[in-house]
Amino acid sequence: MKHNEIETQLTWDLSSLFENQAAFDKQYEAAQALLTDLSARKGHISDNLQSYIGFMEDEETFERYINNLTSYAHMATDVEPDNIQQQENLSKSFALYQQSVIALSFVPLEIIEHKEIIEEWLKEEDCRDFRYPMQELFRTIPHRLDEEKEAIMAKVSELERISSDTFEAFRLQYPDVMVDGKPQFLSDSTYHSFLHNSDANVRKEAFENFFGEYKRYQNTFMNLLSGHAKGQVFEARMRNFDSALQASLFGDGADEQLFYKVLDMANVKYREGLHDYFRYRKHVLKLEEQHPYDIFLPMVSDIDISYTIDESFDILKKALAPLGEEYVSLLQKAKDERWIDFMPCEGKIGGAYSGGSYDSKPFVLTNFNGTYESLSTLAHELGHSMHSYFSRRANRPMLCDYKIFVAEVASTVNEILLNEYLLKTSDDPQYKAYLLSNLLDQLVGTLYRQPMYAQFECRLHEMIEKGEAISSNALTSLWYDLNKNYFGDGVIVDDLQRYGCYHIPHFYYNFYVYKYTLGMSVALCFAKKILQGDTADYLAFLHKGGSESPIDELVHGGVDPRENYVYDDAFQFFAEKLQKLKDILH
Repeated sequence: MKHNEIETQLTWDLSSLFENQAAFDKQYEAAQALLTDLSARKGHISDNLQSYIGFMEDEETFERYINNLTSYAHMATDVEPDNIQQQENLSKSFALYQQSVIALSFVPLEIIEHKEIIEEWLKEEDCRDFRYPMQELFRTIPHRLDEEKEAIMAKVSELERISSDTFEAFRLQYPDVMVDGKPQFLSDSTYHSFLHNSDANVRKEAFENFFGEYKRYQNTFMNLLSGHAKGQVFEARMRNFDSALQASLFGDGADEQLFYKVLDMANVKYREGLHDYFRYRKHVLKLEEQHPYDIFLPMVSDIDISYTIDESFDILKKALAPLGEEYVSLLQKAKDERWIDFMPCEGKIGGAYSGGSYDSKPFVLTNFNGTYESLSTLAHELGHSMHSYFSRRANRPMLCDYKIFVAEVASTVNEILLNEYLLKTSDDPQYKAYLLSNLLDQLVGTLYRQPMYAQFECRLHEMIEKGEAISSNALTSLWYDLNKNYFGDGVIVDDLQRYGCYHIPHFYYNFYVYKYTLGMSVALCFAKKILQGDTADYLAFLHKGGSESPIDELVHGGVDPRENYVYDDAFQFFAEKLQKLKDILH
């Protein structure tokens, strides 16, 4: 089925952003003209108060336009990749964005040059909205370069993306997997379906065929991975940071103490809870040996659950009712006003996300198939979209975008509230066991797995910073040892597992993964308060957007991610849910 053959009400309405191609072209031309005008003001941003205010407002408008253009083109091609016009829109809008990065690279330096007078202007009421953005800019002064070097660094940033772009473009060809005597196609998208197969030989063959190809190309992936990390180390040194880790944390106003706290909680203090989980999985599944390719087997599988889209929304409105009447009414609005592109179709991108821009609806893309996972994914992505809705409504464009540091909080709160509601309202022990096992899998993936990933990422950058030799053997041995410690005595770590370090997309980006653990831990704290009737602080958090630092947003919302109790409560929550599952299945 093609996208244009799906029932209209089950597709998103992107025309609410651009009614037609003429509207898109008009804004593209306006953005081009505005970029030319902004570039021409070089050397004159701070001539006087009015020129400063005018530049800030016009730059905000340009960012608004470019976000509209790229968001629209991106979403349109995600559901109709063969649409030539949309591909052209995507190409030229991203090209304009790249052009603007270079053309406006002078702006931060020029503003910093006139810091003293601008700080006086910021006392004026007309400049109130510029205070936080300027505070953040001035915080970067020790890490800024001169104009010539900044222009070079802007171009270097394009080179630094080569590793991640190449990783995304590189498509491995895997040998087929034999299932019931017939060869089945193995790919990145089908791999996990084989790991759910009840036949141990199928799971093992899929694992060996999959990571066997990473072994074959290990030196290629080693060069990509180390090349990316070397780029991060280079930029950190150029900008006077002590390490790539410090540079990465700087943007969120976080420090290494917080980073290592998250890692220590998962990798040391509460590690035995994870080992207990893997041992229990082995017991429930009656496995003589448990390998990494066995850990995706569902502990509770003999249950038939399906939901229609209407049923899903009825459940979500009840599960998220503690967040208030307005929140619930917005869920219905999302469905009625076609914020959501629900159904899988030919060519549509897989997975799910929340997208859009300041001037659009907070759209959601999903591939709904009626499973519990589809219901949970819908809750997750609507959490992102509600966060965006409240942030955009409460703030002007330059203050509305929340950072990745807090991005997973709202989505995870929704998932936790959904799970708790379903557990509370069901009398079926098997269904409860199913829900608990799914929740535990999610908690393992966020509370435990991501800090192990972060430990590898941190060590890789340290090796480069210390001038240690980087080889595939060094990286895969590090990954193998971390996996041994991660799985404990309940899982036999096969040698091919060592090549898994080349398969993690986030390793080709920059110190992102620990934020999943932080986000889950904070979300559990918020969910606990919400279920106790305290929603005001959380709803206030949703309205913050990018109006203050991410840590301040959380602290002002009543959850301080620098405190131990946040993580103690999260890991104890995991232990409690595991015990509840044991009580049901024992």
